[in-house]
Amino acid sequence: MNRFREQLSGGTRTSVGEADEVIQRLLKDPSSLSEIYGLFLDEDPVVAMRASYVAMRVAEQKPDSVKPFAKELIKNLELYKQQEVRWHVPQLLVHLDLTQAQTKRAYDVVMEWAETDKSKIVGYYGFQAAADFAEMDEALLEDFIPRIKSANKTGAKSIQNRCKKIAKQLDILL
Repeated sequence: MNRFREQLSGGTRTSVGEADEVIQRLLKDPSSLSEIYGLFLDEDPVVAMRASYVAMRVAEQKPDSVKPFAKELIKNLELYKQQEVRWHVPQLLVHLDLTQAQTKRAYDVVMEWAETDKSKIVGYYGFQAAADFAEMDEALLEDFIPRIKSANKTGAKSIQNRCKKIAKQLDILL
């Protein structure tokens, strides 16, 4: 059994529970990260949310920690249905050196999440990750620009604010 599962369970999806303790442990010894990534699809939504949160927080301080899980993340993209996991996965993907095909796939999926998921937070992080991918690929940028302009016109205030920051990042006019 996964030794982190119990530590990440209990409470609600709006709390982090003992996640900070797990983060500190993994920052000292990241050798158990595979157990965390394995929990992204856990049947308990609290465990899945906290596992993806832990991975994202570790990656903030150790971006290379995501690399061993690149294929798993890309392979499972369509399986990540839970909104909290969809908040964190784009933030993990941007740390990876993806092939052109993997980048296109990641871009397509996070753009779909950004444009269709009811969570504004999914949109916020999805659009940012898509922008980061588009910044490196001219074809993706051509696809991205009209979509970000549309989101800026029709999206929630938080999405519009992210669109403005992305426009500055990419040096485009909305």
